[in-house]
Amino acid sequence: MEHFPIVLALLRAAVRDKPATALQQAERLREALRNAGGVDEAKAIDDVIESAKPGSAGKMVPSRVVRSRAVSAGEAMTANTFPPVDKETSAPLAEILTVDRLAELEPPLLNSRLALAVDHLTMQWAGAHELQSAGIKVPRTALFFGAPGTGKTRLALWAAARLGLPVVLARLDGLTSSYLGTTARNIRTLFDFANRYQCLLLLDEFDGIAKLRDDPQELGEVKRVVNSVLQAMDARSPVGLTIAITNHESLLDPAVWRRFDARIEIGLPDASMRQKIIERYVQGFKIKTGAIRVLTWLTDGYSGADIETLCDFIKRHMTLNSKDNPSVMAAVQLFLDLSASNHKNPIREALQRDEAHWFQQALDYHDIKIVQADIGEATNMTQSSVSRVLKRYPERV
Repeated sequence: MEHFPIVLALLRAAVRDKPATALQQAERLREALRNAGGVDEAKAIDDVIESAKPGSAGKMVPSRVVRSRAVSAGEAMTANTFPPVDKETSAPLAEILTVDRLAELEPPLLNSRLALAVDHLTMQWAGAHELQSAGIKVPRTALFFGAPGTGKTRLALWAAARLGLPVVLARLDGLTSSYLGTTARNIRTLFDFANRYQCLLLLDEFDGIAKLRDDPQELGEVKRVVNSVLQAMDARSPVGLTIAITNHESLLDPAVWRRFDARIEIGLPDASMRQKIIERYVQGFKIKTGAIRVLTWLTDGYSGADIETLCDFIKRHMTLNSKDNPSVMAAVQLFLDLSASNHKNPIREALQRDEAHWFQQALDYHDIKIVQADIGEATNMTQSSVSRVLKRYPERV
């Protein structure tokens, strides 16, 4: 259906307040599309209708982009589709993630710049038919790179979920082999499999198979592997979508970089994003807003995965010690004691000193506003007690 993404956006806006007339017309459109063979479009409208039903308030429903039939050629995957394997060891070369599994994912938390970039990328993929009809090249490859734990893989899976495409997730341990020529052969087998089906091919830890070919520490086998990757990507370019992910973009061969139509850096979350991530992970626990602001300060420099680990620890500690009414910062201090690091961190060092030092550092933080009452909520102290502690800080004006 031409211009369906626009129709879907209008429909989503119309049913937002659950008017009966809009829902009735949405159901009519869904059935008409289904009878005409528009299965993807009908499913997208069904998602909108479900989100508007009673009891769905507050539930995050993906703003699903309807996939153009031109975006991914090949057969549809079924429950009986098995991943390709290494011919010698029978080890799987990939994991298949179905659309149903992807639909269970929570939407990623993105800053406005990154959200706009990803939305633009997925809309280009959804509009592949229109682009092809206008004689415009369809961008089908993207590289997500950045520090570990920043949510690159989760973001790629979310993009596939929005498009309604299953994911073929390459397994680096299955692809690579110590036997001469086997890794290159496995790469060809993987790409041949992905080219056969309608799917998004996701190459995690991509630097493992696309290293610099002039690295003096590597042998000639690396050159053969990288050449196989380049040839396979060129062959896949006209028929399907590919996203590669790496934590070490500097290790990639320059020729590999040129194969990607889009290259998106996923950085560490800023203070605003860290606060949203913390709010998501502590949802349902009695952690006050002030304590969340203090957690936002002390997670400066943390990745999303680091924040999730910390929040999980806090929730476990507070659950197991609920009778003692532990403070959030007591849990944080214990977490730090159990998570020693050889990297210097001024916030960690301040927390290891007396309370007056870290109280003042938190109050001096510029990215978000923290007041004495926030520290009190994080430590289970009264504001007057926090004020008395601060008077011991020698550098306080």
